[in-house]
Amino acid sequence: MGYPHRNLRLQAVHVPHAFEYANATARTGATGFATSDLFKLALQLDDYTVWMLTAISPVSWKQVGQTPQPTFPAGTRMLFQQSTAPTGWTKDTTVNDKALRVVSGAVGSGGSVAFSTLFGRTIVDSTTLVASQMPSHAHSTYINSSLMSATIQGLHVTNDNMDTTLIRLSGALSVQTTSQGGNGSHTHGLDLRLAYVDIIIATKA
Repeated sequence: MGYPHRNLRLQAVHVPHAFEYANATARTGATGFATSDLFKLALQLDDYTVWMLTAISPVSWKQVGQTPQPTFPAGTRMLFQQSTAPTGWTKDTTVNDKALRVVSGAVGSGGSVAFSTLFGRTIVDSTTLVASQMPSHAHSTYINSSLMSATIQGLHVTNDNMDTTLIRLSGALSVQTTSQGGNGSHTHGLDLRLAYVDIIIATKA
């Protein structure tokens, strides 16, 4: 009695093969067969060939066909959301910690900062301002009259504050405000820790 549709009680219906092996090494190294396994079929996944078990001591196989190949030709590159490449594909380990960019022309690559480095930042770079970066502004001055006892052009200063609109100086008066600030740098907080899902690139063998 043959097994055209496999054992209806124990195995899936309408699946022509009883065994699956990753490659020829796994298939020829398989053991533990019983007499009832004779003439059952095995699918070899690396090239999708189909083999019949013709003997169990020693184990012997005969190729009886080949299933249709996947629609992806050799060299096809695809993205997979898993750590290892599927059977028949090779994981590309040369591309790591990068983002994806959609383009309308030829593909390429670029940039210099790793994905995890850029999107792991929580502050901007530290910067020290220079005079050209500050808004244009002026400083008012305050002159204490206790430091002045002379009459300037006939006007004696008695108040704590000088009204510069009333006083006309015959000479130059240089007044400098007290310096403030420590010339330090500053940062601004930000959070670029973008949520993401890791993928791999694999090439069809």
